[in-house]
Amino acid sequence: MRKVVLFFGVWFLTAGGAWAQAPQLSRRNRDLEEKALKAWEQRDLEKAAGLYRQLVENEPGYLSGHMRLAQVYEWQKHSDLVAQHYTRAIEVAPDAVEAMPAYQWLARKAQSEEKYELSARYWQKVIDLNTGQKPNNLVRLAKRQLESAEFAQKAKRNPSNIERVPLSDTVNHLPMQFFPVLTADEETLIFTGLENGGDENIFLSSKRDGNWSAPVSLSDQINTTSNEGTCTISADGHTLVFTGCNRQDGLGSCDLYISFQKNGKWSRPTGIGEPVNSRFWESQPSLSADGSVLYFASDRPGGVGKSDIWKSEKLENGSWGPPVNLGETINTPDDENAPFIHANGRTLFYASKGLPGMGSFDIFMIDLQEGGQAKPVNLGYPINNSADQVGLFITADGETAYYTEDRTETGKGRLSKLYTFAIPPELKPLFTPTRYIKGRVLDSETRQPVQAQLRLYDLATQQLVSGFTSDETSGEYLAVVNKDSHYALYVERAGYLFKSMSFDIADSEAPVKKDILIERVKKDKSEILTNVFFDTGDFRLSEKSKLELNKLVAFLEANNGLEIEVSGHTDDVGSENDNFKLSEKRAESVVNYLTSKGISGGRLRFKGFGESAPKVPNVSDENRSVNRRIEWRIL
Repeated sequence: MRKVVLFFGVWFLTAGGAWAQAPQLSRRNRDLEEKALKAWEQRDLEKAAGLYRQLVENEPGYLSGHMRLAQVYEWQKHSDLVAQHYTRAIEVAPDAVEAMPAYQWLARKAQSEEKYELSARYWQKVIDLNTGQKPNNLVRLAKRQLESAEFAQKAKRNPSNIERVPLSDTVNHLPMQFFPVLTADEETLIFTGLENGGDENIFLSSKRDGNWSAPVSLSDQINTTSNEGTCTISADGHTLVFTGCNRQDGLGSCDLYISFQKNGKWSRPTGIGEPVNSRFWESQPSLSADGSVLYFASDRPGGVGKSDIWKSEKLENGSWGPPVNLGETINTPDDENAPFIHANGRTLFYASKGLPGMGSFDIFMIDLQEGGQAKPVNLGYPINNSADQVGLFITADGETAYYTEDRTETGKGRLSKLYTFAIPPELKPLFTPTRYIKGRVLDSETRQPVQAQLRLYDLATQQLVSGFTSDETSGEYLAVVNKDSHYALYVERAGYLFKSMSFDIADSEAPVKKDILIERVKKDKSEILTNVFFDTGDFRLSEKSKLELNKLVAFLEANNGLEIEVSGHTDDVGSENDNFKLSEKRAESVVNYLTSKGISGGRLRFKGFGESAPKVPNVSDENRSVNRRIEWRIL
């Protein structure tokens, strides 16, 4: 509103000549008008208000008097009186160009009260009053606002059935808390709180027996006497990026900082630095689930509008690459901010002022994998309403949303609380929910935690989905996976056999919780090649087996002195002799592939066991699939 008031103030001061003195004014009223204008120019608002009140009492149909008086009340923040006199102005002279600011103000007021049909009529009048004029910013604004008002009318007629519930008073413990984020397992809630004295800090609450604990300061390493807030956390809870403003080590007014959790404690944060940070404003970060892509808002040059959504990808050396603007499909000439990349890695939620919506900032979503075909989708009413909506977070499973609601209470001023609601059915099909795989990496003999490198691949595309490291103290890991997908997970650590696992997420609605035991490189230690595939009754390797076999090649290259035996196994379907021959041929196919990649045949053996060494009894299709396998063993 402050920008609007200043705009109108300049308009009135510069447009005085356009308001020609009405010929019907008496000499006495002309004297009043002259005194009122002088008081206005001297910024004596009380005196100006009194004189203009006399004028409109004497001449109720005097347009200029009502317009000037409304402007005085606008400066004094008496919105009811502003509305009264702007309404009277357009009643007096509905087609006067001089009444255009009244239509603008009333249109915005109607929008803030969700009277969208009335708002549309006022914006249409602004457009009509500019008929025949050259295109200008005011007409463009009015047309965009008219489009929003028409969109809002339709949205209100088709609302989503949601129930917004505030988090407990235990969590909402401050007058203002905002921008909630959660780890993928939904056990940790982190948000920004404004403490007494105006200091913004980051707080943490943990879920215990289904309830959120009393929030505590995230870390003394992170919270300082400067403002820290609007943060994002990786799915495993080990990487935090947050906004720090007016810090001595900053490059601009607000910069992005990063901290890592090690041994249960957060490291001293460091500025992400250039090229992500700049002398401009960078804020409101959002990390991809694996921490490899960073989205944020910035008003840096080279964008589409005032503030835009940008992204930066982590490079192999751990630094961040040059920020890339997300382009005109997402960004508009107005403001966009508060990006949130869902755990599925493809659905971006963000707030925009420049797209048709319910009010000032509305929340939109877009599928980044659809490229140029994608269009932003407004989340509709009442998720969006006439107030500002920013800072939405949606859980990895796509079931629950968390967000901030701002409101003003009499005697208390502006309050901001954290709310939650269930995702309505009409939005669920628009983005892919995720599940997570969680557990610990342990030494198979000592059961002690091991820090290992984990890499997750989509078997359908053979593409790396994410790479991450288990915790060096606890061995804990967490990987986010999309529903209805088939994944290969590889666990690698020097001195250990590489471990391969397979997850079919379509088989499970619940999270997968699994500790991973890895074997030290010793004689007779073995592993199963989980993601080596053959057609039924065939010994030829399928194309998607190469991903796993290349991992075995890399392991043998890194451990040049080792010799291994590759063994084939089948289930009990078919004759024993045929199964033996098939298992031997399959093991031979694996060895042939390894030699084709440069591994010396002298280091390799192969053997077929047929159905003679089952892992589990052959009593079901599921068990038989376990018994059909390729193993490798250190000789």
